[in-house]
Amino acid sequence: MVSCLSVKRGFCVAALFGGLAFGISVAEAQEPVQLEDALSSPREQELRGQLKGILQELDDLKRNREQALPPAERPKTVTEKAAPESSGEAEVAEAMPEYELADTSIVSKRLQKRPEGMSLSSTIQAETDSQPTRTMKESMESLPGVILRQANGPRDFSIAIRGQGVKTSFAVRDIKMYEDGFVQTQSDGLSRLDIHDPWFMRSVEATRGASSSLYDNYALGGMIHFRTRRGSDINGVESFFSGGSYGYHKEAFAIGQETEHLDVSLFASNVQEDGYIRNSGYKTQTINFNLRFKIDDKQNFYFKAISNWLDSRVPTRLTQAQFIADDRQVGGTGATTADRLHQQRVDRRTILGGIYERQLNANTVLTIEGDYDVKDINQTFNQISDNINPNYKHYTDLRHDGRLGDMPLRSYVGFFANSMEQEGQTFQNLADGQGTRGLLLQNNRGNIRNIGARFREELEFVPQWTLAAGLGFEQSHLSIETINYTGGAVSSRPNAHRDFTNWAPEVALTWKPAEGYRHWVRGSTGYGLPTFGNLTRDPVTGLPGANFDLKPQKNLNVEIGTESKLHKTLTVQLVGFWTFFKDEIITQTLDNNNTISANASSSEYRGIEAFYDWRPVSGLRLSGAYTHTDARYINFSDRASTGFLVRDGKKVPNVPTDVLNSKVEYEHAESGWGGWVEGSYYNSYFLNNNNTFGIPSYMIGNVNIHKTVELKKSWFRFAKFYLEMDNIGDKKYAASGQVVTGETHGQAAGSPAFFAGYGRAIYGGVTLGLF
Repeated sequence: MVSCLSVKRGFCVAALFGGLAFGISVAEAQEPVQLEDALSSPREQELRGQLKGILQELDDLKRNREQALPPAERPKTVTEKAAPESSGEAEVAEAMPEYELADTSIVSKRLQKRPEGMSLSSTIQAETDSQPTRTMKESMESLPGVILRQANGPRDFSIAIRGQGVKTSFAVRDIKMYEDGFVQTQSDGLSRLDIHDPWFMRSVEATRGASSSLYDNYALGGMIHFRTRRGSDINGVESFFSGGSYGYHKEAFAIGQETEHLDVSLFASNVQEDGYIRNSGYKTQTINFNLRFKIDDKQNFYFKAISNWLDSRVPTRLTQAQFIADDRQVGGTGATTADRLHQQRVDRRTILGGIYERQLNANTVLTIEGDYDVKDINQTFNQISDNINPNYKHYTDLRHDGRLGDMPLRSYVGFFANSMEQEGQTFQNLADGQGTRGLLLQNNRGNIRNIGARFREELEFVPQWTLAAGLGFEQSHLSIETINYTGGAVSSRPNAHRDFTNWAPEVALTWKPAEGYRHWVRGSTGYGLPTFGNLTRDPVTGLPGANFDLKPQKNLNVEIGTESKLHKTLTVQLVGFWTFFKDEIITQTLDNNNTISANASSSEYRGIEAFYDWRPVSGLRLSGAYTHTDARYINFSDRASTGFLVRDGKKVPNVPTDVLNSKVEYEHAESGWGGWVEGSYYNSYFLNNNNTFGIPSYMIGNVNIHKTVELKKSWFRFAKFYLEMDNIGDKKYAASGQVVTGETHGQAAGSPAFFAGYGRAIYGGVTLGLF
């Protein structure tokens, strides 16, 4: 009851603030007074407004009637230009739009245009269809500027966009994550991919570049949005079975249906594997429920529930010598090997949320969201820790399409508030191979609260030219209290209480000279708060204490980009970016091997992102994504045993420099056969601040064949079979690294750095469409 009351109160407060802010926005964006309106009476103007609303509602009712019909009886909807008919000549396929879903409301089927002037990319359904769907990396590596690397667990990957997010060796930080419009990032900035099952997905969208004006705290690199399949995409029951190398097997089902007022989908999966690296076996289960209810022609409600259970053993990263000797070993030495420590994650994550959408008039839409998100983790490493993080989130948004004089104006204003509790305990690990707990080492309890607002205006000041400007504001309070124990007795009580205020302006200019062409320049900002752990270590000794000098990290992203449909079969995107970082939070290791968090005064990330999609003949698609990033310290003094060392001009460690993904796929619609060949290349990059030690480059290839069988006259609607071989050359490679200490190559090579990538693996499976 307490949580429900809290959410309801949040709705009321947010609606009040949203209404006040929106009053200002609408006042500035009134419809232009046309000559005909000026000569008509107030009553006539009122009737004209009502007529406009009635026509909009009639269109909605027509669409609803069409959706209620069986699929075979529905009117055909053109989503792309049909290939020209030919006699004897191969038909030429149109390049399909990649942003179709982004222009549709999450809650309903109402048109909702995406923001202008941003670098956007999206996967297509084929990236998660007819594949093993083991991890999100399988499909997301086709996105330019987005890089995934193995972390602590089966589906746990770190994500980097334009170099942001590379400083964590587990989970995801510095990037905001959503699923179907619901925020997946907790209030402390942590996100995990464990909760997202790729088989549930219809697409994954990426907004690249600092975006805190739209997505508030921690959107330093941008935003990732996972979109699950709707009930209308399933319309029945589907089951999925797959298995393959290293003991891998997956079982899943999906149930979905759409009616006149309801769209519902339910997904569930179970995945288990022995693991390629020893001590990396796991089992994980995920449930994902989505219910979209059309209350009436103006109101919609969306309820979502996700829960993920994970029980995974975790290896230790390898030194260079260990990796060369045996890349599949558990890692560690002596009494600290991963199996002696019984390294393991036993985690649970549950998210419950609702979004209410109301069309206030023909041009104005209100959305109100409330979420409850709880993370309960029990992890065994060098120490054993238990943590629970209940998180409450609320958002109120208003969107209005109006005019400023004769110029179209799209306005957006929002208000948000969220709060997360932290409660944890840490124990000794007796290293007996069973994960037995020893003495209590620490108790901690903390809280982080964020409240803020944002607005955005997009003005088409002349035809084909749109100027966008936005501003985000956030006030944050972070507090943490800890009690440390030595030998069972209290040894210290470090605590931290900090308040932060952040602003995030943004401006962009877009030119669309013709259909299929978009060119833009953008300047945007991002910010991210320190974490609880950052603030509870003395910055001089590395011992438990308070770090009062640590500042939020901030960045300024400048980019210029083009997305052009050079031919009806060829679409390309090319973006150049330059990101200026201030007070980047990094980890330093002191002489006593204790770690601290410090700010690097300034650093710069610059590079290019390129993408192409070419469909020269019907069924054939060639695509590729390339990312180059050059990241360097501009003003940074690093702690070392000899004192402070100037790192100006050195490359920022653990930032991939060159990543290329290329794919050739062919689908023969008449027979149902299809297949693809894919190659990925990762260049080498440095892992230490002195740039003397790095991770080797590598290139791997994957191949897939699949067959779809349509069974129209059977209760089996279809069957999709696939067979895939990954890493066909059985390449030995390091799939990820982490930042290490050491000035010389020899010193750095002795630090644990690498997780090995999978060797050659074969997977097969089938999706069955039932009923």
